[in-house]
Amino acid sequence: MTLEYQEIMEDMEMTKKTPPRKVRGVATFHNDDSVEFVPYNVGDPVQKCVRKKGESRFYETEGEKQSSYVCHLKVDKDCDDPAAEMFDQLRDLTKPLQKKEPAAPRSKALMETEGLRVWHRRQEHKIVVQMEISTEGTCELSTKLLNLTAEVNKCLAINRTSLLSQKR
Repeated sequence: MTLEYQEIMEDMEMTKKTPPRKVRGVATFHNDDSVEFVPYNVGDPVQKCVRKKGESRFYETEGEKQSSYVCHLKVDKDCDDPAAEMFDQLRDLTKPLQKKEPAAPRSKALMETEGLRVWHRRQEHKIVVQMEISTEGTCELSTKLLNLTAEVNKCLAINRTSLLSQKR
């Protein structure tokens, strides 16, 4: 046997003794310089209902434990007012989530004063009351609420016959 052949045989025995290296469960590096790659299973998309404006994105995620909304805002650093630009983007991207003040019902108004409106929905046999309470001033909020409730009670007492005389 030649010296060169003995070196090759020793190298082969050494490579058989060392186990292959694994990298984070996806790739295996074998001693003969080959690589075995096993991809993870195909998963469901994490981002749902993606809305975009410029380079900014807003989306919702669904997880096994927690679902959430995520917003990535991006503006140029050279922008005149970056904070205002971000707020504009956020307002536009989250428009479907923003709560809106209810519109006035299309029905007979029984009372309409400053801070108090009462409507009668005849078809639905319902009364709709809208109260506005100002937080300015020193007066107690609960006192204001009780005063408005007393006004609604007076309105219902005045209109009692017309409210109850409806055909059912």
